[in-house]
Amino acid sequence: MSDAAKPSPDEHCRLCGHTCLARRSAGDRGRCGAGSLVGFSASLQHYGEEPPFSGGEDTPGGSGTIFFTRCVLRCVFCQNWQISQAASGTDITVEQLAETMLELQAKGALNINLVSPTPYVAQIAMALNRAKNEGLTLPIIYNTGGYDSLTALSLMDGLVDIYLPDAKMAPPAASDPDEPDSQSARLLGAGDYPKINRIALKEMYRQVGPLRLDSRGLAYKGFLVRHLVLPDNLARTSEMLPWLSDTFGSTVHLSLMAQYHPTHLVKSQPEEFRAYPGLSRPLSIREYEDAIDLALDSGLENTFIQDLESAVNYLPDFNRPKVFSH
Repeated sequence: MSDAAKPSPDEHCRLCGHTCLARRSAGDRGRCGAGSLVGFSASLQHYGEEPPFSGGEDTPGGSGTIFFTRCVLRCVFCQNWQISQAASGTDITVEQLAETMLELQAKGALNINLVSPTPYVAQIAMALNRAKNEGLTLPIIYNTGGYDSLTALSLMDGLVDIYLPDAKMAPPAASDPDEPDSQSARLLGAGDYPKINRIALKEMYRQVGPLRLDSRGLAYKGFLVRHLVLPDNLARTSEMLPWLSDTFGSTVHLSLMAQYHPTHLVKSQPEEFRAYPGLSRPLSIREYEDAIDLALDSGLENTFIQDLESAVNYLPDFNRPKVFSH
């Protein structure tokens, strides 16, 4: 029996925090819309990731990025909404996914960067084993929104070299971690996101440890967490950064992102988000400077800082042959 015909290791889907229990190998679609095949949108050599992943003038090649469709979250400001929320892309087999990885390696990519992989970890595990048996040697990056279950992460243990998770939203200060968070529910589509995210981040770090770089400055192993700063402290950055420092130590690598831009539902249905007026505008210089100061005050020593111009420069368009304009 071929890898593509094998049933999912998780017969009743528990790959994300929703635990929808869909029998995907039997033809059911999960809450995210994923079935038994792999939702694929695009593969490319991406030069806009953090330098340890995309490289630079002395390390050309870019990050070998594979964009999957059907995200497990429903972020109302998602920049990748064309593939994460809308019906787009195509369904491919495990064999085709393995071939895509090998093609990126042959083109000179520095790593394999799996973007929004959570619904497909069972198929990804099979594809990685197949590709590695056929000569894939690049570091594997698991680039996720951070709503992964321990079931999903257990399938990736030993296959993933680098975890690149989002920490999208912290819980309110002094809140009960078992109580749903109404703001996370409204803005991310998951009221338990803060709880699930913190469990997932700790497991990722347990598996791979701190980020390690080679002599060229390229990452080959470890953990880097991303946090998108939202206007009006809507991501609760003031709670998130001290927690990251307290939990993972001052040397944890953080990408503090400034690229928020009103898009998707906050742009098309602004009247629905009047309770969150900050979502209607980009991040201000003062807000981002305050976040940088907080990172320093929290003792976070390895923080990547973005230019505010990133809000426009890194907006993708998956309807273009070239997804990124830069």
